[in-house]
Amino acid sequence: MGNKLEKSEEKLVEILDKAKKIVDEAEILWIKVKEFPVIFKANRFYTAEKKDFEGLGIRVINKGKLGFANTTKIEACGAILDYAKSATKFGESAQFVFPIKTTLRPVKTFFNSVKKITTDEIKEHCTYVIKEILKKEPDAKVDVKYKMSERTIRITNTKGLDINYKKTLVSIYVVILLIIDDSIIWISKVKASPKKTIINKEDLRQLLEKAELAKKVVPIDSGEMSVIFMPSVMPIPLSSFTTGVNGKLVQKGASPLKDKKNRKLIDRSVTIHDDALLKEGVATRPFDREGIASRRIPIFKNGILKNFLFDLQTAGLLRQKSTGSAVRDYDEMPCPGISNIVVSPGEWSVADMVKDIKNGIIVHNVIGGGQSNILAGDFSCNVSLGFRIKNGKIIGRVKDTMIAGNAYDVMSNIEGIGKRIESIGCFYTPAFYFKSLNVIGR
Repeated sequence: MGNKLEKSEEKLVEILDKAKKIVDEAEILWIKVKEFPVIFKANRFYTAEKKDFEGLGIRVINKGKLGFANTTKIEACGAILDYAKSATKFGESAQFVFPIKTTLRPVKTFFNSVKKITTDEIKEHCTYVIKEILKKEPDAKVDVKYKMSERTIRITNTKGLDINYKKTLVSIYVVILLIIDDSIIWISKVKASPKKTIINKEDLRQLLEKAELAKKVVPIDSGEMSVIFMPSVMPIPLSSFTTGVNGKLVQKGASPLKDKKNRKLIDRSVTIHDDALLKEGVATRPFDREGIASRRIPIFKNGILKNFLFDLQTAGLLRQKSTGSAVRDYDEMPCPGISNIVVSPGEWSVADMVKDIKNGIIVHNVIGGGQSNILAGDFSCNVSLGFRIKNGKIIGRVKDTMIAGNAYDVMSNIEGIGKRIESIGCFYTPAFYFKSLNVIGR
């Protein structure tokens, strides 16, 4: 790896030196990735395969126009600058200049403990998880996917900027498949962290408790009722907000939030941040994919819309400043996007939410987005794992059930917010207890 890395870095210098002579400005994003997934399917070891790759994307500004090209053949990319320059003939007008220098806040993204995890250790842990589940559910089929990754991200440009960081990430995904009364039930748990992470005893207890509860099916009538969204479901309403504050959609006039900054749009109990500096966050980073320093950005504060998310180009078009929110891979042009979306907790335990409900459901998982219109906030989803609550107790699993509503409506109709935050991908959110939501049962 060392020799190849040195050759790649030599190419970056070579391309930038050439760029200074033939274009006005140039920027290189270089990404090196090492991945190691270990997969078990249907209770048995399936595969373990290392994947290494690197890619380079170059963006140029020439005569005021943007051009872009990319390659994975780092050692033979002599023509990439010429391709990027040619693309400027058809590119949009650049509304920014590349950053010269940036002051970065220190944030830890790389953990040596991840590099020390061995294949045998992963296999042993996955085997343990499967055995513990089969002790209680001998007829279950269990899939486990454990993946480690290590990334190096470097951004350098002709203005003198040259910054980089390394990032580790571990994710583990467990799925229990059960067949109950001719119904197929999936019960899952996902964990992700930049540090070493495992499925612990509490995770197993929760999985097995859901499996036991799922065995009893109870009927449910259609209508408005109280609904608890567990953290695993909260990305559905939250995605409407993160899409709505996307600066590109605001710039194009497509966002329903474009003229609503500093207005109260949801319940005052809700505060949401985009926090790229979150300690041990899965999307934590010292700078965005244009080299702009990361920071914590309030999106909603006490229900009031506070900020949109911008990259350099969309900020320039709207005469704003970049919020350090550019996202992209090596083969893409930048666009605004999210990092770690953090929802402030409340004071309710999930147990107290359940006790408070006379008639309702608690939803753990849904299938897809149904007929959702994310931008407008509308959603309609099939409940893949949910339980009916009656007189403060969970009485059994619901089937053939849908939930439907609008994110802005339900987030203005909150009875309580959980006090425990869980990580669901890049969403860090508690459970939410909604006063009423449309439930369709059969």
